[in-house]
Formats: sequence, structure tokens, C-alpha cells
Amino acid sequence: MVERNEEFKKACAKAVEYQIGFQRPDGGYIWDGYPVDAFHKQALSWQLGGHHEEALKLLNWVVDSKKLRADGQLVEYKGDNYKHAWFFQGAHLLGRFDISYPVMSYLLSQITPCGGLPHFDGDELVRALSTAWTGVGALYFGDIESATKISNCCISMLQQQPRQDRFYFQMTRDGKLATESEYPNAEFIDTTTPRQCYWEVGFSMLLMCKMYEATKEPSYLDHAKSFLEFKLRCYKDNFSFWGSGKSALAAANYYKLTGDERARKAAYEFCGFVADTQTKEGGFRYEDEPDELIIYVDHAACFSVWAGESLKIFESLES
Repeated sequence: MVERNEEFKKACAKAVEYQIGFQRPDGGYIWDGYPVDAFHKQALSWQLGGHHEEALKLLNWVVDSKKLRADGQLVEYKGDNYKHAWFFQGAHLLGRFDISYPVMSYLLSQITPCGGLPHFDGDELVRALSTAWTGVGALYFGDIESATKISNCCISMLQQQPRQDRFYFQMTRDGKLATESEYPNAEFIDTTTPRQCYWEVGFSMLLMCKMYEATKEPSYLDHAKSFLEFKLRCYKDNFSFWGSGKSALAAANYYKLTGDERARKAAYEFCGFVADTQTKEGGFRYEDEPDELIIYVDHAACFSVWAGESLKIFESLES
């Protein structure tokens, strides 16, 4: 895959430019027919793609149009902690602390006794997705205490798994894994079935890598390996599905820290998937998804981050 690096980078750049093509003259990212809460990924995607001016203009629009509440919530996000975690990183890495500090304050208020966060404020169960992504944000924020508590929740979730062929990704607020024994509709990743929500494991693996970098505590790498081993046991689309990007970037980070060639191969597989499935306009949409603009734009934002940052890691390691 290395020989295709330039092709991969061009695909990521095209994905960013595709998104920016929809930005309003006032910097906004809402228009007729488009969801009012779907601007959470753009500030991070655009700045990582080198478009800081457009990203800052988007954040100006958020403030000017009074979308940020005093308690740190975005009005349209309606308690979606996952979206807040995305938006936090975009604002914080751009140095817009007037935005990022209140947003992180809100997210920290959502931490439950077990260290996890629900996907939506008020949900009965916490979820790996919102928990681990907030944990990565807490590290950027410099709050190692909260990041550690969040990481411990992800580790507990891993250690409570009752089966090798499944990964249950929800817990009670006091830290008990949610399985069918008490929750008939318990959600999980099934290693025998394609098109799974692989991001639930990917975010946790990424957090373990980042915690190791921050603390040099070897156990975090051990846990990252356990997440990788599970991902490698999954169906053959484990790194070539639209839900594979989070674990691809986690794999790239793991390769950087360990030199594990399996992780490098996995991350490159996702980069190839991105380049091979991009539309001529720059977006992405797959046969199992509705043919709606939000799908094309949302994937463009995600993929530009996951693949783009993976490639930067690999290039930084080249001699």
C-alpha cells in the first residue's frame, strides 16, 4: 500500500474540499434539507486538511448565531455527547478556548460513576463510542485525571466480555456490562457478521494508545493489543467498511508504538478502501445506506481524519 500514499492523500484532500464546497457565505453549515446538527466534524476535518480559515469561520458562525449555550452544550445537539466530543476537538486544536472550555466542561459533567458517558444525556447505559472519544478529548484538554477514569471504564468493559466472538459495548452507570441476561436488546459487535459497528472498539483502542503516550504505563499498550486482537478476529471487512476508520487510526497509532506489522497493514487497508470507493465529487456512500447528502458529507469528514492522520503517522516514521 505504501506506493499508493499520494493517491490516498489526494483522496483525503478531495474529501475536505468536497465538504467545504457546502459552507455558507456566513461560515455556516446548515441549509434547507440538511440536518441542523451535522456540523460537529467539520472543524477538525478541515483544519487537519490544512483549511484553518474555513474552520475558524465555521466556529465564528457557531458563536455569532448563538448555538453555544452557557452550559457548554450546542443547541442542536440535544445532549449528544459523541457530537460534542467531536466538536470539542475541532475547537480546541484551533485554539478557540472560548468554545472548547465550556464544551469540555459539559462533557466532564456527563461522566458517570463508572467513568463512562452515555451517548445521549439521560440514557440509561453508557457506551464505548461516547466514552472513549471523550477520553481522547480529555487528554487534549490536559485533564489526565478524567482521562484515566474514562480509560478505566473502557478497560473494565474489555475485561467483562463473556465471549471471544462478541464485544458488548454498553454498561450500566455503575459499571456492569450490559448483556442479554439483563438487557434483551443488548448491543454488540459480532465477529462472524459483516458491517458491524467497529468504531466501538476502535475508539477504545485509540484511547489506550494515547494514554500510553501520556503516561508510559505499559498496561495501556497491553489493552490496546487486546482491542486489536479482537478487531483482527472480526469479519473480513474489519478494516474495509465505512465503520472501520476509527480502528484504522488506532491501528496506525499502535504500529507507531509497537512496530506491529499487522496494525500497519490494517490501517493501510482502510486507506485503500477510502481511495477506491470515493465518488468523483469527493464524498462517499455505500449500498447499505440511504442516498442522502448527509451520508456523503459525513463520510467525507470522517474518512479525511482517519485516513489522513494514519498517513501522517506512517510518513513520519519513514527514514
